[in-house]
Amino acid sequence: MASKISPVDSSDLVHLQMRASGTYLLYDQNDNPYLYINVGSGELKANRKRVPLNISLVLDRSGSMAGDKIDYAKQAAMFVVDQLNSDDILSIVNYDDKVQVTSASQPVKNKEMLKAAIDQICEGGSTNLSGGMLQGYWQVEKARKAGYVNRVLLLTDGLANVGITDAIELKKLTDSRYNEKGIALSTFGLGSDYNEDLLTSLAETGRANYYFIKQADQIPNIFASELKGLLSVVAQNATLSVALPDGIVCEKVYGYPYEIKNNNIQVRLNDIYASDGKALLIKLKPVIHLKDAISFSCNLTYTDVETFRERSMIKNATINLTKEKEKVEKNKDPLVQEIIAVFTNAEEFDEILADVDRGGYETAKKKIDSTLKKIGILKDKYNSEKLQKQQLLLEDYAKHLDGIKAMKPEDVSLYQKSNKSANYEMKKLKANN
Repeated sequence: MASKISPVDSSDLVHLQMRASGTYLLYDQNDNPYLYINVGSGELKANRKRVPLNISLVLDRSGSMAGDKIDYAKQAAMFVVDQLNSDDILSIVNYDDKVQVTSASQPVKNKEMLKAAIDQICEGGSTNLSGGMLQGYWQVEKARKAGYVNRVLLLTDGLANVGITDAIELKKLTDSRYNEKGIALSTFGLGSDYNEDLLTSLAETGRANYYFIKQADQIPNIFASELKGLLSVVAQNATLSVALPDGIVCEKVYGYPYEIKNNNIQVRLNDIYASDGKALLIKLKPVIHLKDAISFSCNLTYTDVETFRERSMIKNATINLTKEKEKVEKNKDPLVQEIIAVFTNAEEFDEILADVDRGGYETAKKKIDSTLKKIGILKDKYNSEKLQKQQLLLEDYAKHLDGIKAMKPEDVSLYQKSNKSANYEMKKLKANN
């Protein structure tokens, strides 16, 4: 069983950094400049009042959860109950083909009653994931208060086969609930049968976290990890806005969902935990012949959870223009170049994993060889631990690629999920690393 989590304080510890991929860009060239932005926070002091939580636990109780799975899920739910206090609001929802509210949203006062209700949950039939998720959102929404962390925690071990099953529609649901109601979603996928691409996507659009749980006995500790973050929030409603100069457009943002409004890139980061960080990489493209230096401004706004004041900080970056290629190469930012490599390698690994899902083993092998060659060169060039981790991950995958064909379908699914989860973690760079 996971150890008890001590509550911590909340204070203004947030910092912002923005760096360009280099100091110079060639005149009249179609090169892609990049911006690397990270938002980090320091450690918290103990024994200060923390931010209260308004959360809904949504537990799959379909037939496939029978046995250890449902037992460990209930154990994890009871652990969550033990960590909360009367300032927190909790609801518990369970679902198979039908959705049941084990305990409606209420302050956590009678813990024994809550745990007794959890203990009554038992496995049932099919998987109405959308119904369970929507009920979780509704429970959080009706109890929503200013200054609370609002989140749904969704656990499943199977495919959505009742209710809304279309991935695009489910993604729209999570996106709208976050953008309109400020309610985030963390997803927990258990075993080999669920759709990991769907749960990752839902967590991304829900602005929270995705977890792969290989074995049922890992459930309590993984729930403890999620709760540890929720109990150490230092900032809420964090939003980045990056103003682009005329003649520059955004091609892509790695790391988080984004919107572009009036040539401003907007990224909603949601909650920021203590001793944590959120990082993203912006790929840009000149669409006119540039004549002058180009400047960028990044504005971070958030709510300080200790004072409940809205805070703002601004960072700027400038890229000068030159006709000298050597000047461009000499003045590249090594950290940003490393981050570019990490994100692009992770994107290529996603493609490799998708190829294997489709049975395209030969295509995957060619891509692995190409990616490993690049990683090997750049790892040494930037003396990068992150790139070394990617190299080891991809080398291990390459070593087992031929063996995947001989695996049982269940083992293939677990192996793919494990590697997708590891690659997902690589893309979640920590700002203070």
